[in-house]
Amino acid sequence: MSLPPAPPLTPDFLARLAPALGVSRVARVTGLDRAGVEVAVAVRPGGYVLQVCNGKGLDFASASAGALLETAELWGAENVPVEQLRWGSLEGWTARGEAAWGAEALGTRGGVVAGRLWSPRGRCAWREATELHTGTPVLVPAQGVYCPPTGAPALGPVCVQWTSNGSGAHPERSRALLHALLEATERDQLARLLPEGWTESVLRSRLLRPEGLEAGAPRVAALARALGTRGFDVYLFDLSPGGKTAGAVGLPVGGAMLVDRERGPVPLAAGYACALTREQALLGALLEAAQSRLTDIHGAREDVEAGDTEALEALAAACAGTRARRDVSALPEPVSSALGSPEDAVREVLRLLAAAGFARAAAVDLRAPLPGLHVVRVVVPGLRVSELL
Repeated sequence: MSLPPAPPLTPDFLARLAPALGVSRVARVTGLDRAGVEVAVAVRPGGYVLQVCNGKGLDFASASAGALLETAELWGAENVPVEQLRWGSLEGWTARGEAAWGAEALGTRGGVVAGRLWSPRGRCAWREATELHTGTPVLVPAQGVYCPPTGAPALGPVCVQWTSNGSGAHPERSRALLHALLEATERDQLARLLPEGWTESVLRSRLLRPEGLEAGAPRVAALARALGTRGFDVYLFDLSPGGKTAGAVGLPVGGAMLVDRERGPVPLAAGYACALTREQALLGALLEAAQSRLTDIHGAREDVEAGDTEALEALAAACAGTRARRDVSALPEPVSSALGSPEDAVREVLRLLAAAGFARAAAVDLRAPLPGLHVVRVVVPGLRVSELL
């Protein structure tokens, strides 16, 4: 299953997007590490959720675009369109015959963290979303969509744990939606396969044989070789739950560990990705692992804590002592002859989610800082959110 690559975002568009987001600088931090993978940071001094967002890619243009698009996702969450909010209760909407999903159904958008504050009769702010299978409107609690800064209008009793999971931003709405759905799927599938994090049994059964990379994922093989010459050991994993696992979606989920042979300040970094193809999933995971290294190195992300060096060293040693038995071809890769556009890809992902038991999915269109950009958040009841970073 393949999809035409997205056209690159033009320098003019990115030059207009940065100040619209309040970004003061897009910095190339690639040179802070010897891995050589391009990583950019977008600095937004007035940001509420985060002041620094990262982006990665095979070239700096892709990395800087990624950093700005991630910033746009958070900008949309912080800017609440008060005029689009509706106040009421789940019980009230149901009595009026309006479709509404309660806080316990938010799935990708966070869970109930203060049960005593959530009630079907409790009054709070709601936002209209679009059910993606039917195109019909459905109301969802605004707390699962927005993270307003201090001083902004309240959304009701704080009972929901907000998360950025399931977000997407792009000039093409279908690509923003696809990104959001794949991210939400990734976090859920990791939660199902690695409920206790990395274990010895997962390492033994899921480590991929490097011999199959050349044929199955040549771009990943090339990047792994380049990282090897720079002093890193690369370990790749198939983290796609099998068909016997409840909720297995059937999309490839890749995992990557980047181990520093010199055992510097960041002895091991991990990355994960869900994509449409095996190669995209593994390449995305490996790029994220390199970005994770640089996130620790540049130290500007206030939401990232220092890793447990002893635990990371133990995990690196376990990887080195594990014999890889799994082939790249073990990753699922759905085939759809009709897939030729982002819209087709969105329909295919929704079909796979429904077949796995996630029959409901909705999207909320958030505010964008300038015309020509779409920022969306998806709500998929039943999906879990992995704590792995």
